[in-house]
This record gives sequence, structure tokens and C-alpha cells, in this order.
Amino acid sequence: MEAPRVEFRVLGPLEVIAGGRALPLGGPKQRTLLATLLVNTHTSVSGERLCDAVWGAAPPASAQANVRSYVAALRRVLNPAAGEDRLSLGHGGYQLRVLPGEMDLHLFEDLAARGRSALAGGEYRAAAGHLRTALALWRGAAFDGVAHHDALHIEAARLEEARLAATEDYAEARLALGESREVVGMLRAEVTRYPLRESLWAKLMTAQYRCHRPGDALQSYALARTALRDELGLEPGAELRRLHRTILTGGPLLGPSPAGVRAERPTDAWRPSSQLPADTTDFVGRGQVLARASALLEPFGAAANAASPCAVPVVILTGLPGVGKTALATRLAHQLRDVFPDGRLFVHLDGARGPERSPGAVLADLLVSLGVSGCSIPEATVDRAAMFRALLSGRKVLVLLDDARDEAQIRPLLPGTPGSAALVTSRARLAGLTGAQLVDVAPFGDEESHHLLRRIVGPQRLAAEPEATERILAGCAGLPLALRVSAARLASRPHWRIGHLADRLADEQGRLGELTVGDLAVRTSVAASYHALPADAARAFRAIGMLPSPKFPGWALAALLDSCDTDHATDALIDANLVQVESLDAQGRPRYRMHDLLHVYAAERATAEDPPEWRRTAVARVLDGWLSRVRTAADQLIRRGPGDRPPGEPGDLVRWLEGERTSLVTAVEFAAGNGYGTQASALAHAMEEVCHLRNWWDEWERVARVALERAEADGDAVAAAVAEGSLARAFAVRGRVDDAVTRWATAIERLDALGEEHHAARLRTHRGFAIADRGMGDLAHDDAAEAAAVMGRLGDEHGRIVALRSLGFALVHRRRDAEAVEALEPALEAAERLGHPLALADILLLLASAEIGQGRLDRCARHLDRALDGFRTVRHRPGEAYALLTLGRMHLALGAEHAPRALAPLGEAASVFAELGERRGEALTSYWLGRAHAELGDASRAASHLTAALAGFRGLGMPFWAEEAQLWADRLTRAAAPSVTPSAEPSPRR
Repeated sequence: MEAPRVEFRVLGPLEVIAGGRALPLGGPKQRTLLATLLVNTHTSVSGERLCDAVWGAAPPASAQANVRSYVAALRRVLNPAAGEDRLSLGHGGYQLRVLPGEMDLHLFEDLAARGRSALAGGEYRAAAGHLRTALALWRGAAFDGVAHHDALHIEAARLEEARLAATEDYAEARLALGESREVVGMLRAEVTRYPLRESLWAKLMTAQYRCHRPGDALQSYALARTALRDELGLEPGAELRRLHRTILTGGPLLGPSPAGVRAERPTDAWRPSSQLPADTTDFVGRGQVLARASALLEPFGAAANAASPCAVPVVILTGLPGVGKTALATRLAHQLRDVFPDGRLFVHLDGARGPERSPGAVLADLLVSLGVSGCSIPEATVDRAAMFRALLSGRKVLVLLDDARDEAQIRPLLPGTPGSAALVTSRARLAGLTGAQLVDVAPFGDEESHHLLRRIVGPQRLAAEPEATERILAGCAGLPLALRVSAARLASRPHWRIGHLADRLADEQGRLGELTVGDLAVRTSVAASYHALPADAARAFRAIGMLPSPKFPGWALAALLDSCDTDHATDALIDANLVQVESLDAQGRPRYRMHDLLHVYAAERATAEDPPEWRRTAVARVLDGWLSRVRTAADQLIRRGPGDRPPGEPGDLVRWLEGERTSLVTAVEFAAGNGYGTQASALAHAMEEVCHLRNWWDEWERVARVALERAEADGDAVAAAVAEGSLARAFAVRGRVDDAVTRWATAIERLDALGEEHHAARLRTHRGFAIADRGMGDLAHDDAAEAAAVMGRLGDEHGRIVALRSLGFALVHRRRDAEAVEALEPALEAAERLGHPLALADILLLLASAEIGQGRLDRCARHLDRALDGFRTVRHRPGEAYALLTLGRMHLALGAEHAPRALAPLGEAASVFAELGERRGEALTSYWLGRAHAELGDASRAASHLTAALAGFRGLGMPFWAEEAQLWADRLTRAAAPSVTPSAEPSPRR
């Protein structure tokens, strides 16, 4: 069966059409995300690029989570409409698949290309037809109405330029056909919008003159001249001036006859492109290496493959890390701009750090940068390489491939014809690249080293302490990276003596013997700074190597060192350029980052120099610090009580949590993977409520899994059962209730056997919430009742409140509303007495649902007002959305005349649920929206919502609600009979 046709329209307001109707694309940020994916069809787009496209340079802490929500919402719209998976997450990011002929941009580019080809071949009628059809696809400015950040703004500008070029081509074809009168109006409109585009004025003047309207043509010239002089201070170019003279003298018909017009195409001309990084302002020395490499690269130089005049010069700058290969290659490429006037391309291959960039991905980026549209890029790497070589053929282009890993990575990226050349930098010698010329880049000599220090630090300051200067030069051993670190340290501390830094760099005995050959230069540079550190800073450097991540807050270093005063050590590390300040928190306190390679070296030094017992104890203190902070944050989220806040931590721990989200998961995984079973279990347990209340679904499952694996490996039966229960709960919130029920059964059975009443009661409470509306109401009721009794007996008031909520939830879904109120009232009193606003809002929401069932809608309204206020106060968006959903139900319960008032809260709830990825809430909201539209007599919308609800309920394993949705869908079908309306029959469910 043929897949449904989908139309993606970007040449104007962003639209997606399926089945003759426009699909709902969501809010502004979601539309920006879709536009970014459409610009990069068939190419993986990373989450970071999508964040940049949606929020620009300042994404919020929740940006990645929001991107996942937007993608999920788009998939729910696009995939059903297309009948297949169009938007998917693969290696490297998200990818949107667009079939041939589905996107107006691709159609436009194809038609414009056909038109240009026909025009170049003198087939003017065909050219005009193709170009007319191409321009008709435009409905306004590209991506009109979509918020633009840098990348999308650049693409929109490119497309507008393409439209203008097609417009000029179309005008030229019509002029060649003698249809001058027909293009005057179009060209006049375009010059009004683009008064500085001389090529448009030239075509307008030509058309006007050929229509025997020389006066209009002269007036157009006057307008063009005024615009150019006023805006740019320039006179018209040679073409316009020539046309002006011809019109004044009454010369012959402008241009060749229609049969002979062969206009040069704008796209025939290669646009010179320089992608090089900025040259280093304090570059010194390297004269001999520059001269040799330059001679090897110049295509017609004496040294450039004299025996093989058809070969492409390839020069490899090879040497140790830190020796300055990239700076040298950049300087050389800038110097050769006249030798390679058609372009200097730059690609950083990340060979030293990894993961390795594949040749295919690099070629795709290069082709796009050279103007090839994404839809035209071949899939196979060999075809991309062929296209790249074809584009460079006959041109003089230098390709700079920086930090290559091996020969296979760069072979497909080399030009194929004489005139162009390749310059490669690599730590490896790449001897297997046939025909390439190796140029060794050695460390600086004494003169070059001294010159670099003088350029950065200043000659007078160095001259004042010549002996100390020589010691610094010896300490850096001619490596430019080490010299730059030392010089930058001195330049940033003008009050320092040169001898102060020289003393810190002096201890190098035995250094080279400790380093492996492959990482010699990097280790040498790091060791030079490390051994110059004071004892406390060196200890801090080693300690940072034991952290799970090279990104860390200041308190983590204090915990490692078991000291509240780490400022001196931290300042020393910053001065040595071994640690950088990555960001500041809300209180202005820094968060630090150590480079990945330095972090590895620091871990090695800690292993070599510090006792195992000290290292293990230090790491345990950091994990305990995370645990203390997570427990405090969870307490604030759940109870909003004062808690025992760690010293110096901000009051807004919710914001702190979002900022530390990745670090928390890393800490649990590190603890589990390195034998810290107690901390791993405690952290995962403490994070359970945080993950639940902040909607961290992915993180929740990850920490629960690793905690379970650690506990099972340690033989800790209680911790394993608790982690299994947490994993079950994580499954349940994502709709995997069958898997969750199986795991809960196992975990509860084990806890009962171990006599762990409290943990078992907590798991029963959570299971009750998950299964009450999924066809297991009796078990949910029994779970909640038993849990409430246990919590009461053990004196856990908060646990009893939650268990009573679970009991009320089960009773409401069994239509035992009076009993639900009776069960919830003591929970309400306890929550008010203890001052737990989130629990209070949850209870009020359940009471509101129970009051709807009893017809006491005034009480329902009062409960909902308090619940909404509570949820918004504690910033609990899922609770707020469910309260809005219940508000919509209440309006429907008031009667058909109140149905219009239900749409707003239900619509707002649907938006929140979609953003959060809360599938249960989405399905319930669709159901009640269907009911609302049925009351309003809008059968089409009602059916659409009920169909979505039915699919959702079935996917989530909610048989009762699936039956309800099916009943209402059937009633809508029967409503076609004049005597039946959906609202005329009693509802099967309140």
C-alpha cells in the first residue's frame, strides 16, 4: 500500500500538509526545531545544534529535555500522517526523512536548476516554464513566522538569494522570448524590495526600453542611482551606465536577439570561500618550515611533484602534540591565499581526542559549505567524495585537514585534479599516504622560544630577570603549548616576578621517564605545570582526577580535600591553566572544568602518588555530599520544609537540581561502577522522588538500573528490591505497566520475606497509583489500604499521607466517591498540619474528582482553586496539568451550556502534557476534549480526539478508559441519525 503523501512547505509560512489538511506543528520553539530539521533533511542533527537553533547562545538548563519533548510531539504528528517513521533518533542526533517531491524547497531547487540548464542551452520556452513553476512555489519569505537564530537566519537568507537568482533567470528567459512587457511589473516589484541590486535594475531597464518606454527606463536608472548613492555612496556599475548611454543615444535594441541570447549564469561562477581560523597574532619563527611546505604546496612550483605534473600536492605537517602544527598550518594557508584564489577550506578532524569524524560526515559538511543542497548530497561516501572532487576540478583550492588520525580518514577528502592541494596536520606520520610529503615540525629553538615569551610577556619584564627567563625556557623545553601557558600566566599576573614562575617550573627530574611515547608532548606540558604547583594545589589537581567528571562544583573539591578552604589551591590551578571556570551559579559561585586529557593525567598521578585508602575515603566524601544535597532537594520538592540544607547551598534547590542533572546521574553511575554500593543505592533511592517530580524519565531508569546491578553484585537483597521497585515505578510512568507490575511483584515479595515493612509499604503505594485505572482496581485498593495501615503503625506521617492518596485514587476509579472523600479527609488534615503544600495540592485534586462524582460541584471548584494555586506555588507542572484537566471535567459536569468553558483548561492541559511527554495525561485530555466537542456538536473534532484517546489508552494498557473512549466514538458514529446526539444519552463515566 502506498504511503500517504506529506507536503513540507518552507517557502513561506512553515506548513506540513497531509491528506489535504495542515498538521498542527505546535508552538514557536517546536516550529523552529522542525524548520532546523527540514534544513538538514537526511542528516543527523545533534541535540546541541537543535538547542542552538531554538534558543541561540543562551539555552535554559532544561533545553535538552525540552528538545526531546518537542521531537516527541512532532513524531506524534508526523509519523501517523506519513504512515511510517519519518522523525527518528539515530547515531549522532535526530534525523527527519523527506521523500522526493515532498518538500517545496527541493522542488524549487530542482526546477530552478532545470530552468538554468535550459536557459544555458538556448531552450528559452522550457526555461521560462520551469522557472515560472519554481517561483510559484513561493508563498512569502522562507520560514515566515519562524523564530530565527543564526543557522536558520543564514539558510533563510540563502533561499531568498536563490529566489532572486531564479527571478532574474526567469526575466531573462522571457526577455529572450520577446515577452518584455510581461516582466516589467514583476521586476518593478523586486527593485522596490531590493533597490541596491543592480542586476534587477538592468533587467527592468532592458524590459522597459524593449517595450518602447525609454522614459520609464531612464527614470529607473535615476532611481537606481539615487538609491546607490544614498545608501552606499557609490555610482552605478558599468552595466547600468552602459544601458543608460544606449537609451540616451537611442541605440539599437538592447542585448542580442532572442535567438542568440546566451546569458552567463550567476551560479556558473565559483564563489571564493575562506573557512580558515584567524591567524595567530603572536606567531613567531618557523621560517624554514613555512618556506619548505609552501614550495611543496604550490601546484607549479619547482618542488611540487616535478616528476608527476598531474599529481595533487599533499603536505603532512607531523609532530608531537603541543608543538604548534595547527597554528603553523593556519599561518601557511593564509600566506597562500594568492596561490589558491578559489578558496581555502578548513576541517578539524578531532583525531587526537575522538570520537573520529567519519569521512562521509566531513564530506557532507564540505559540500553544504560549497553550496550543495542537503537533498542533493549522495548517501554513499564514495559518491560524496566524487562530487567533492568534481566541484574542485579546474579550480585552485587549498584543503586544510587538521588533526587527522590515520590515512583512511583523509583519503576521501583529497582533491583529485591539479591546481588544488591538501595540507594535513597529524600526530601520526601517516607514512601510508602514497605521494604525500612529510614535514616534521620540531620544538622551538632557544631564539624562537625567547621571541614568543617576549611577544606575550613583554621584553622589558624579561630583560629584568634574564636568569629566571632562561629557567622558564628550559622548563618549557621548546614546546609552544608550554611556553604559551607560562607566558599567559605571567601576562595575567603583572605583579609576579619572573623568578616566581621559574621556581614553580623547575622540578622536572625523572619526568620524561614517567611518560609514554605516544603522549610525550601532552604529558610533558601538563607535567611542567603540575610539578610547579604548590603542594596543596598539586594535591587538589590529583584529587580532581578522582572525580567522576572533569566538570565539578567548588564544594566537590572541598569534600575531596576534607577542607573548607580550597581557594588558594583553586587559584593556583587556574593560574596554571589546568582548571577553567566554566560558569557561575545563581549566587555567583564558580563551576569548574578540567580538560579531558588533564583529567586523565590527574587520575594517573593520584593513583601513583596517593594511598588507596585516602583516595577511596575522599571519593566517598564527594558521593556523600551529592547524597546530602539530593536528599535536601527531594525534601524541599516533596515537603517544602526547611530540611538540613548543606552549608553554603542556595535556597532554590529546584534550580540547583536542574543545573546538576547530568552530574547527579554520572555520580550514581560512577558509584555503582566503582564498588561504592552503599552510596549508589542511597543516591538512586534519594533521586527517585526528584526524577518523578521533575520528569527526568531517562535519568530515572538509568540510575535505577545501575543501582539494581550494583546491589545484586554486592548481594544486598534489600537494596536490590528497593532499586527494582524504583525501576518498576520508572517503567509505569512511561506506560510500561505490565513490566512494572512484574517487577513490583518480585520486589514486594522479597521485601515481605525480609521483613522490610516500610519499603514494601512504599512500593505498594506506588503500585496502587499505577494500576488503579488500568483494570486492577481491587489490587490497587488493597495495596493502598495495607500501605496506609503500615505507615500509620510505623509513625511515618508523610508516607501515610501518600498511601491515603493512593487509596483515594483507587476508590475514585472504582466510583466509590463517598468512601474516597472519607479516606482523603484525614490525609488533608495531616498535610495541612505538617505544611506539605505539594501533598496538599495532590489531595485537593483527588477530592475535586470525588466531588464531581457526587455532583457537589461547588466543593469541587473550591478544591480545584486551592490545588491549582498549590501546584503553581511549588512549580509542579504535571499536577497543574491534571488540575486543569479536572477543571475541564467540572465544566462538562455543569451541563452542555458550560461545555465551551471546558475547552481552554483542557487545551492548556494538553499542551503541558505534550511538552512533558506525559502519555497518560495526553490520552485522558484527548478523551475529555472529545467529550467537550461532542457536547458542542462538533462531531469531526470529537471523533479526532476520541480516536487519539483510544490509541493512547490501548498503548498504555488502560482497558477501562479504552472502553469509555470506544463507547463515545460509537455514539458519534450513531449520531449521524437525526434522532440521536452524543449528549442525549447518559455518560458511561462521569
